[in-house]
Amino acid sequence: MIAVLVDVLLPIAVVASAGFALRRALPLDLMTLNRLMIYGLSPALIFVALLRADLSGPDAGRMLFFSVGVIGLMAITVWLSAMALRLRGKEVTALLLTSMFMNSGNYGLPASRFAFGETGFTLGVFYFIMQSIMAQTLGVGVAAAGAAGGGRRAWRQVGNRLLHMPQIYAVAGALLLRGLGFHPATATGVARSLFEGVALLSEAALPVMLLILGVQLGAGAPIVQPTMVAFATAIRLVVSPILAFGLGRLLGMDGVALGVGVMMAGMPTAVNTTILAIEFDTRPQLVVSTVVVSSFASLVTLSVLLSLVR
Repeated sequence: MIAVLVDVLLPIAVVASAGFALRRALPLDLMTLNRLMIYGLSPALIFVALLRADLSGPDAGRMLFFSVGVIGLMAITVWLSAMALRLRGKEVTALLLTSMFMNSGNYGLPASRFAFGETGFTLGVFYFIMQSIMAQTLGVGVAAAGAAGGGRRAWRQVGNRLLHMPQIYAVAGALLLRGLGFHPATATGVARSLFEGVALLSEAALPVMLLILGVQLGAGAPIVQPTMVAFATAIRLVVSPILAFGLGRLLGMDGVALGVGVMMAGMPTAVNTTILAIEFDTRPQLVVSTVVVSSFASLVTLSVLLSLVR
């Protein structure tokens, strides 16, 4: 456990802490940083990773299906818990948002590289792609369903949000080039130079992701409804990876693929869920509190988890 903390999570904590300290010392514009990542660095990272990846095995497809399956299992878990605890309305919606969508990008991708190397990182990219799509489509619908009168307006936004997701075009572009026979190892001339330029951009993605994570946590927020936050954090950090392990075995996953999948399922709540909670007024303070608490608590839970699945 100590070895995992030092080898995998300490490098992540160092970079995230730098972002945390910068946010405390300087008036950084978080929206600009997020847009830099979403529209610049993240698509480049996905584009380069898919061009370099070996897609001949079954692990890529399984990881995509696994990512969707984890979301479904979390939704079922929350609904059953809500019925048992007699929760209603926006509290259920907040629990769905904090449980279904995890920080597979800013936190998960760097962790997958440190813990499982380039093979694990590539599989982590597939998990991240599907999570991004689901968060921007299903996540919008879930948030809207919990807002009085917000459902129709939100579902009209789903298609528009999907069309404006640059990750979609990065995937399509990479698959198109692969279909045309392009490969980075054999590219020459202008094609190679263009690819290396995009690759250089992609190399900035992981450290900037961690800086943004630190900046987001450095913004600070009072912790509200501590019992609900603890419950949501337990679902996200403890229940999710346990169910994910069972799902992975059911899908025939093992080795690095299973390790990456379970680790991703044990990530803290996605920071971007706060945007949806604020936009549709679905207990935003509860969601923000869960993001903060689960992010810090994950240093312990992921240390234990990785010591079991690596």
